[in-house]
Amino acid sequence: MNILLAKLNHLGDTLLMTPTIRFLRERYPDARIDVLVRSGCESMLKGNPDVNAVIPVARPEKAKRTWAAGCKEFANAFSKLFLRRYDLAFDLSGSDRSKLWMLLSAAKIRGINDAYDTLGGKRWMVNRISKFKWGTEHQVLKDFQTVLDGTGLTGKAGPVRFHPQAEEADIYKKLTFMETVDDFVIVHPTSRWPFKQWLPDRWAKVADALYQNHGVRVVFTCGPDSREIETVAQILAHASAPHFSTDGRINLDEFGWLLGRARMFLGVDTVAMHLAAAMQTPIVALFGPSSEWSWRPWHCDHELVLGDCECKRTRKFICDKTKPYPCMQGITPERVMEAAGRMLGRKSDH
Repeated sequence: MNILLAKLNHLGDTLLMTPTIRFLRERYPDARIDVLVRSGCESMLKGNPDVNAVIPVARPEKAKRTWAAGCKEFANAFSKLFLRRYDLAFDLSGSDRSKLWMLLSAAKIRGINDAYDTLGGKRWMVNRISKFKWGTEHQVLKDFQTVLDGTGLTGKAGPVRFHPQAEEADIYKKLTFMETVDDFVIVHPTSRWPFKQWLPDRWAKVADALYQNHGVRVVFTCGPDSREIETVAQILAHASAPHFSTDGRINLDEFGWLLGRARMFLGVDTVAMHLAAAMQTPIVALFGPSSEWSWRPWHCDHELVLGDCECKRTRKFICDKTKPYPCMQGITPERVMEAAGRMLGRKSDH
């Protein structure tokens, strides 16, 4: 049995596919399971024992795509897919590119979700269609049910999975403060979308309260992008208590290692939140414009702090995307501190 899953989206989308991959491995323990992802997203599946091969294709960021790199990736992917002769192939991203790859794979069964009748004239490219109405369901279930409907199997989706390949010595070398910090909370305040973020002075107020009222150290994390590093610097400038920052120095595997040892994760709707869920770290997440029913932490202990968002109800987002939306600004530090206090209390009772 050879199985191909195509998910040509972003890092978080790749991670949310792992419950489906795990389910297929449990049902077909001897199968070959290959996953087609956007180049740059393969790190989410590195070390995953349920996957035989991860095949990267064009990057999601158009600015990073080149003709030469595209040709090389196409040749590499085509040689693997065409020769494999898959029994099952599923397009889990709904893109034209992934449908084309399914065709090139010559899979006997080619499945997709078309609950909202968007396939149109491309219907001929697939032969199994899921009509699962995923609009008000979690994104994990969209992938999972597409596979169930395409195979006739039944079951339930398990937790998100991540397998960090990190060396403790490397982390201590990059983050020397970790040698003396045991009880800590991770605060990840950044997102690739500025409108999902919160305000620096409010993060600082919450971090100070965590240190002063609960006795835990706060480690601020962010990616290597200069905008994210500057955001954390602004927060630290507002803070009065001593906090730490990774300053974008750690990679994805090292971040997973750190999450696995944190007492709690506090942040916004972003891939970092889903990584925390994969590591089963208790989560307090701030949601404004994001649909919490679709993107909330999956199968882990969590609390959501919601900002009232009229745009989310109407699906017409009219606010300035270059800064935190009013719904995010409407979340008070007191609400976040209350949720964090409850979470820390639950954790200490275990």
